[in-house]
Amino acid sequence: MFRRSVKLIPASILISGIVFSLMMVSAAQAEDVPVSSDAKYLHLEPAFVVNYGSTGRMKYLRTEIALKVSGAESAAKVNLHKPYIRNNLVMLLSAQEAVTMNSSQGRESLRKVALDEVRALMVKLEGSPFIDDLFFSNFVVQN
Repeated sequence: MFRRSVKLIPASILISGIVFSLMMVSAAQAEDVPVSSDAKYLHLEPAFVVNYGSTGRMKYLRTEIALKVSGAESAAKVNLHKPYIRNNLVMLLSAQEAVTMNSSQGRESLRKVALDEVRALMVKLEGSPFIDDLFFSNFVVQN
């Protein structure tokens, strides 16, 4: 009798997991999350490799950045100014300190500052921000 109840426990866990997964999928589908079908992600290539930090040993950052834009017009405008955007991001990233680079809160703060920087640049150059969001798709530091 003991063996039979042991076999039923894993099956009940499996069934509970399936039911929970189905509930989560239906809950996610029920949420009204607007999805933009014309969203595009522009990857700034090659990856950024910069020195950062003002004191002590040389520190390195390697990161890949993607910009989210809405529509072909926005993508074209941003692509036109990629060298200028890259320049400003290199300057911003290399001006950081280890405290910022080594914490998740610091990286999120840096992401927001970088987004503000590139949006302000696009407003200056084109009169509109054109960039919806900025993402680090890879972020590796060496202290």
